[in-house]
Amino acid sequence: MATAELSVKLQSSSGSKIKDFLNANMVNILAAFLFLLLAFFLLYPIAAVLIKSLRGPSGFTLQYYQNFFSKNYYYQSLINTLLLGAINTAVCLVIGFCLAYMTTRGPWILRKPLKIISLIPLIAPPYLFALSLIILFGRNGLVTRALDLHWELYGFGGVVISQTLAFIPLAYMMIESTLMSLNPNLEESAYDMGASEATILRTITIPLLAPGLLKAALLIFVMTIAEFGNAAILGGRTPFLAPDTYTMITGESDFNMGSVLSVVLIAPCILIFFIHNYLLEGKKFTTIGGKPVASEPRKITPLIKVPFVIITTVAAGAIFVCFAVVFVASFYKILGVTHNIVLSNYLDFTSNQAIYNSIRVSFVAAVIGAVIGVLLAYVIVRGKFFGRNFIEMVSLSGFALPGTVLGIGYLLAFSAPPLKLTGGIMILALNCVFRFLAVGVEAGISKLHQIHIEIEEASADLGASFLTTFYRIVLPIMFPAFIAGFLYTFMTAIVSLSAVVFLVSPGFELAAVMIFDKAVYGEVGLASATTMKLVLIVVICMMILNYISNKTRLGSSMKKTAAV
Repeated sequence: MATAELSVKLQSSSGSKIKDFLNANMVNILAAFLFLLLAFFLLYPIAAVLIKSLRGPSGFTLQYYQNFFSKNYYYQSLINTLLLGAINTAVCLVIGFCLAYMTTRGPWILRKPLKIISLIPLIAPPYLFALSLIILFGRNGLVTRALDLHWELYGFGGVVISQTLAFIPLAYMMIESTLMSLNPNLEESAYDMGASEATILRTITIPLLAPGLLKAALLIFVMTIAEFGNAAILGGRTPFLAPDTYTMITGESDFNMGSVLSVVLIAPCILIFFIHNYLLEGKKFTTIGGKPVASEPRKITPLIKVPFVIITTVAAGAIFVCFAVVFVASFYKILGVTHNIVLSNYLDFTSNQAIYNSIRVSFVAAVIGAVIGVLLAYVIVRGKFFGRNFIEMVSLSGFALPGTVLGIGYLLAFSAPPLKLTGGIMILALNCVFRFLAVGVEAGISKLHQIHIEIEEASADLGASFLTTFYRIVLPIMFPAFIAGFLYTFMTAIVSLSAVVFLVSPGFELAAVMIFDKAVYGEVGLASATTMKLVLIVVICMMILNYISNKTRLGSSMKKTAAV
């Protein structure tokens, strides 16, 4: 009897020790598990691309890199890609700044319309602009035929225009967020002392916008050189790295050279990232203090107002026209060639099946991504282990890396044992999860900063376990961040093309890939209708996200994070 009682006590004591150990170390255990996921599904595919670029039939070799830099075609592809990134970054920053300035400092009558039109491209896939330009300015385009023009849309110029229109919203959002945080009294004081509007812009406004401008430049450059759809549809015979990588993998099945092109595509992104950090290191741009500020809108001088109005009106008009043209084209087989309105483009079974497949993949990715994002945010904010900053950096890196690189990385890493995923929806979903994880993580971090640690400590003092505290206290408060991560991943995954185009399997077509194929083969009406259906889905998601943000104040906290 005594032996049995001793055994029960030992088991109870052992169970209590295990429970105490788990409660004390659950954050570290969870962090280790999440890091393994990041390492396996983010770092491993990138490493696979690098290794493939250095491995030949007989082992380690630099021959593929030598081939790249010795062939004029590849060299020209690199030059075109970098030039495209530089031009698009400069143009988007100028237009984005003008739009942000007019919506925050300009006439009230223009602010709301300009803001709405500036943000419209966010609800559409970037390749919508390639479609609209083909309809308007292609060889049989509406404007081309009406004015009997003889020009060539397909080439470098067409890609620059489409990429610029696609990424204006990114520049606008980031610059507007920073511009809104500037203390208006600084500009008012300079104006009262006799400084002209141009002097204020040059010496006060733009220097204080440096963080927003540099962050916008970094993001636009990376996304521009990595964007696949516009360059592939409008590039013609002009070489660009992203479409050339696709051709190398799918057309020639040369994974070694495809990997080399991917590594070369990563290199300028990393370089720009370090330049960005170097330019901001050790500098302060504090513009928000604890004192309330108040100022009345001042009139903008015509010297500034006129060119700003012209630039913003042209940009907003071009965006609006592109959307209108794609919408109208969706009701014709080929707008301008056939004249009968049809609904068959919207009822097409193949496109609807592709949209259904995209919804399935996006839903799975959104659920997994939202869960991982919330957990990562928790261990990053609440953890006290070595390497927290590294985990955060890795979790955010997928957003900054070209989708083409991650697409090839997943194809190389998960097409054979120990984890063969090709041929199913999981490889597509996981690729989207770790590409778009950053927003869920940042939303979670922003929300956690609003939760005082004493709430969780009080729960633990009352005897609640880690899991109970997390489930009953932390998770309900972080639910808006979960929804934000869910909806953002869903919205971006459903229109994503650059990575999934490498991973789709025969018989399981996604909407984004189908739009690309139809546009390339001239079925513009069907491509336009499918695009508009995707736009409608994304609009519904954004309405839900906006409603939740307003109800939970998540929107204001995310804006504060973006401003910082």
